[in-house]
Amino acid sequence: MVDRGKNNIKSLKASYEQICEEILDERRQINENLDRLQQNTIIELESIHERLNNSIEDDTKRCLECISKLKIYGAKLKDNMLPERTFITLQKCIDQTAAADSLIKSMIKNDGTDIKFQPNRELIQCHADCTDLGKIIIGDPQYNVDPNKIVSIEDKSEYNVRTATDKYECSITGICTTSNGDLVIADRYNDCVKLLNQAYKVIDQVQLPTKPWSMCSISSFEMAVAVCQRYADALNGIHFLKVDGGKIIRKQVLKMNHGCYGIAHVDAEVFVTSGTALYEYTMDGRLVKKLYEDSTGQSRGDIYEYIIIFLFSGMLCILCLHINELDKDEFLA
Repeated sequence: MVDRGKNNIKSLKASYEQICEEILDERRQINENLDRLQQNTIIELESIHERLNNSIEDDTKRCLECISKLKIYGAKLKDNMLPERTFITLQKCIDQTAAADSLIKSMIKNDGTDIKFQPNRELIQCHADCTDLGKIIIGDPQYNVDPNKIVSIEDKSEYNVRTATDKYECSITGICTTSNGDLVIADRYNDCVKLLNQAYKVIDQVQLPTKPWSMCSISSFEMAVAVCQRYADALNGIHFLKVDGGKIIRKQVLKMNHGCYGIAHVDAEVFVTSGTALYEYTMDGRLVKKLYEDSTGQSRGDIYEYIIIFLFSGMLCILCLHINELDKDEFLA
């Protein structure tokens, strides 16, 4: 019981730290949305200000032109000119006076034009009505499970995630969950990533340049997808995606000069497998080091070398597999 109590304390601390990180992620997402709203509002303000300012400057320029022309016509009328020249100048003066009068009326109508800011009351009220960023729920404690214990499935449910745009059967090679319960899945055969709501309905889908082989969570609403085309190295890389408002948003793409078959995220670093090697990268794509490479794995004949990385008890584990050509596609599917 003492050991169980110690394990419970460790588990409680781990869940506490995880929730703190999720709260920060939620705050960061709200800040990003507020920054986007602020930027959009400022862009609209600048557009309106520029349009009104240009209009005022144009009216002022036209007004000065009218005054200049009227002075010129007035000076000419004082000179001794032939009657027909005097008539023409007088007519121009009358026309210019009418144009100036019309311009003055327009300027008076728009005189004192001002711009005002009307806050989004719905947004303000929405924030005012909120009392927290989310609810803290006490769940059942997690106990250590005997790894040799036989696990039996009591029930299962199947859901169709194929969409109208899919050309082939779905092959799910990765799955992540968001903090609100939505699922993000990678479909290798259809070169895409799909977003499923809590009813397991596909609500959004984004195409990738080639096949997604693996996916891992980066934060509560962010994930990284390893894509690889064996015969088109230019397409190999890591795609960072984000779920926001029921949509999958592309954030960043890191190009790799090697295959990308597996991926894991640990302590702000990304670990990527090429098939025969394991690489450590920073989040901005800088290579930290090559952690492991099987120099004998040269895709010779019927043997392919694959390295699988996964998390276990907070530690990064590396599993090297030698897979027969006949079983390779079935394994990777």
